[in-house]
Amino acid sequence: MQEKTSDPHPLSDLAYDWITLIQNKAQALNAYDQYIKDAEAAKSPECVAFFRKVHDTDKAQLVEAKQHLLKVLQGKMGSSSQ
Repeated sequence: MQEKTSDPHPLSDLAYDWITLIQNKAQALNAYDQYIKDAEAAKSPECVAFFRKVHDTDKAQLVEAKQHLLKVLQGKMGSSSQ
């Protein structure tokens, strides 16, 4: 990671954005788990299927976001001059 030593912020805006996105996706995955349980309790297979679909999509996006964050932190993506 190539940060300016005089920079008072240890993370670039871009790294912070990725971390925030990852946090939000992780929280959403936890919520979807509850939504799936609620739909199962309501005996609504259509809702269960939809919530699982949304869960799986967000999970895949979370995996991709982690890869982007690693590249940003390694200075391989984005500008290091913030």
